Amino acid sequence: MGSAFSTSSSSYLQYKNDFELVIRATKDLEYLLETGFDAPSGKNVGLHDKITATQNSHGLSPDTVKKLRYLVTIRNRLVHDHNFNALPDRVHFAKSYDSVEKELKEKLKGSSSSGCVIS
Repeated sequence: MGSAFSTSSSSYLQYKNDFELVIRATKDLEYLLETGFDAPSGKNVGLHDKITATQNSHGLSPDTVKKLRYLVTIRNRLVHDHNFNALPDRVHFAKSYDSVEKELKEKLKGSSSSGCVIS
């Protein structure tokens, strides 16, 4: 993962294979939720669970939660549905990811700069 949180949708569109685009994007999303927002991890914790935990603990906007759930639903369909083998709209997927990533990173910046001050 090297440079944590430095990816963007334009870099994801470099992948010609929908499976690679979706898996890489959602892996980065999962990493961001776990490391930046302390979302639960483990074999029995799915991305939808991580979204719910982050929504409850960090007050994500309804629009961001909707986009997060869209991204994860597309990932789940691509991985688990035998007849779903391509993104319906690659650009929409990438833009949705970019929008979500932007809000999550802004929340991280806001939380790190609003620390407790002792005088």
